[in-house]
Amino acid sequence: MNPHIHCLRSLCAFLAALVLAACLAFPALADAPLVRDEYGLFDADTLAQLESSAEDASAGHDCDVYFLTVDSIGDTDQRAYAKNYYVQNDLGSGSGKSGILFMIALGSRKYVTITYGEGVTAFTDYRIEQQEDEIVPELSDEEWADAAYTYIDMCDDALDHYADYGEPIDVDNDIGLKNLLIMLL
Repeated sequence: MNPHIHCLRSLCAFLAALVLAACLAFPALADAPLVRDEYGLFDADTLAQLESSAEDASAGHDCDVYFLTVDSIGDTDQRAYAKNYYVQNDLGSGSGKSGILFMIALGSRKYVTITYGEGVTAFTDYRIEQQEDEIVPELSDEEWADAAYTYIDMCDDALDHYADYGEPIDVDNDIGLKNLLIMLL
């Protein structure tokens, strides 16, 4: 066998192994799921539909929308747990790791919404409180998928508003359905 051909084959095999190793070593290069059902609450179809909605809500905003279910977090503070989860799982969009995450711990019945990066600016405390006011009753009724859809839709609305007007939805600029009806009367 020609020594050049043997050397070329060895080089090709080495490069193929290197590419395979890189793909296995850097799974973060693939899109990480936005809906993280660690509790196992949703069937595959519902999970896929929620994921698609979260992807649509996040698209074009450089701010990812996450919905997380876990079992129990025990006595751990839910805000600290969610922040640690966010950082440890390298969540978020862009260099600022921008995002918003709603977490529910079903075993301990705790929930929280956290923001990171540009998500801190795009979502005011007012808007987060609005979202939780809509979501929590659905969670109490064990309407898990409805709660997730409500959260994702409200995040989508907030991110669209932020993109369109350069400011987040807040007390002084929220024209919700109730305020719209008052204005019409």
